[in-house]
Amino acid sequence: MFSKKSLPLLILVLVAGLFIAFRSFGTVNDNPTGRYEKILHDVGEMITAIHYSPKPIDDKFSKDIFKKYLLVVDQDKSVFLQSDITELKKYETTLDDEILGGQVKFVPACSDLFKKRLPEAEKICHDILAQPFDFSKDETFIADPEKRDFPATDAERKNLWRQRLKYMTLERYVSDVDAQEKNKGKAGAVTKSAEELEKDARARISKVWDRIFDNYKIKLTEAELFNKYVNTITQTMDPHTDYFPPVEKRSFDEEMSGKFYGIGASLIGGEDNNIKINTIITGSPAWKSGEIKVGDIVQKVAQGDQEPVDLTGYFVTDAVKIIRGKKGTEVRLTLKKADGSVKVVK
Repeated sequence: MFSKKSLPLLILVLVAGLFIAFRSFGTVNDNPTGRYEKILHDVGEMITAIHYSPKPIDDKFSKDIFKKYLLVVDQDKSVFLQSDITELKKYETTLDDEILGGQVKFVPACSDLFKKRLPEAEKICHDILAQPFDFSKDETFIADPEKRDFPATDAERKNLWRQRLKYMTLERYVSDVDAQEKNKGKAGAVTKSAEELEKDARARISKVWDRIFDNYKIKLTEAELFNKYVNTITQTMDPHTDYFPPVEKRSFDEEMSGKFYGIGASLIGGEDNNIKINTIITGSPAWKSGEIKVGDIVQKVAQGDQEPVDLTGYFVTDAVKIIRGKKGTEVRLTLKKADGSVKVVK
């Protein structure tokens, strides 16, 4: 029915349709009067009726969404236990039914479990960071969650957190040791012991995780988890099809209108809650600098001569707001490059 030449137009029509679907029902808030169902059913109709090459919405599609969504909610497999995944398995082949007209049950169930487990993970994190790490032991940490399962027991989860936090602290510790060596003998340089440097590194990681958990508690509401669920569905249908809730739609409108000012690079969340450069727009300030590359980790942002803001633990939407500023003003990015070096780019 459609030619390949019409694909870009179809994608734009689809995206516009998704805007309308959400805005027609206002802001989602714990599913009053079945808004989840209204939005999901309309999105389901759109992706099957006007998508260029729709996939069948069946049990296979449901299983794909189930697997992907669990990693959207718990991207590092460090909050849920395997027993939680087993409990949620009953929804693995019913998500297609939700899209086609059934009641939305999966997101509320997933949200309830996440709210139950998050305080447990936070306590584990605080308890571990309250004690010094021994960097003399030879250990291996598997950072990629795709290469490991959700922890089977609470003891396994605690050990996963211990390894992860130890790795993050060690990175900071090594960086501080290197900086101390470089400044050795310089006026005003302060020399600290290994124990003091380890304690300082651990304290900074603790602050990072305090911010992350605060963000989780404030922003990862059931409504936000529903938004992520719908976006998982649209991207499972096609990786270039996105669902935009109101805040993201406003950001999209700004980009389309050309009435905002930024550096000309899009961001994405990376491992260990880092913010990474995802794409660079040709001709933009980021592109013209020649110093910003896709994959760079944005560690800090400073507007003009202001103090830099550490972005570790920030959500991408919040990081974007910090980077954007008035036309003609300077922004300084502290970037960690692929080779491990750190560079400040104006």
